[in-house]
Amino acid sequence: MREDEPFDDISEHIKGYALTASTHCEPIYLMRNRRGERHDEETESATITYIKFNGKYYGLTCAHVADAREGGLEGKPFLVPTVWGLSGKGFAFRAGSENALAGEFRFLERPRHGNRRLDVAIAPLSDDFIRLHMQTKGKVPLDLDKWEELDWSLVRTCATWGFPNREKSSSGAIVSASLLTTILELQSQPMSFDRDEFLLASSLPESEGTSFSGLSGSAIYCLHSDGCITPVGIIYEGMPGDPSSKKVDGSFYGPSDFQIQAFVLSQAKFRGWLEMLDFTPPR
Repeated sequence: MREDEPFDDISEHIKGYALTASTHCEPIYLMRNRRGERHDEETESATITYIKFNGKYYGLTCAHVADAREGGLEGKPFLVPTVWGLSGKGFAFRAGSENALAGEFRFLERPRHGNRRLDVAIAPLSDDFIRLHMQTKGKVPLDLDKWEELDWSLVRTCATWGFPNREKSSSGAIVSASLLTTILELQSQPMSFDRDEFLLASSLPESEGTSFSGLSGSAIYCLHSDGCITPVGIIYEGMPGDPSSKKVDGSFYGPSDFQIQAFVLSQAKFRGWLEMLDFTPPR
């Protein structure tokens, strides 16, 4: 178990934290399966996080991203989650696309009667994708093989870095997505790695216009005073999702009240997800 002192002053290392986190993730765009289809700043997107476990590379996002359909309507064609390289080459996470296949997400099907499902999708990554895309873009996975459990009693805040859906721009064929840094207070108590989920929340009155839409699939980190970061969660929902939202009568939360709901991430949790999705990780 990693031991440290309670730590909240991240200002000295903030750029280093952001740089490290950005190498583990990138935007994943929801493309229509049309010949010649290209992404732009209006294309819906989320975040994919790369993970190494037992020596294998995986891509992870949320199930509601992996099985999204055109118009969000049941019965419409599935969208194709796709990441894009520096040269404009796309890699798809659904078979049948004209783009090269990075891997295929597995996820639990939506239950028929409104019960919740595990909102996680995982894809083993192909060697070509690792070599031609990740290495070219400087992407490296979160290494769960070297992961160390931390003492939750010392944790007061957590940080996440992801790519908001509504903060993209384009110049010619190049689409740029902004990396958002978010630091919120840990609300779930008592906190432990035995929990399945946890909540972060804070009121940030100076953050008008910020949206968490698109952060699904981002990792959550605990920060250490030596500049290191430990991944402890995966975002599946954030609020507000709409920067134009207003607080309505009777509502406890308004546009300056921020929440993130996340699944706990650890070696044991990730192994359990692989087993639940019928992967057979070695022991």
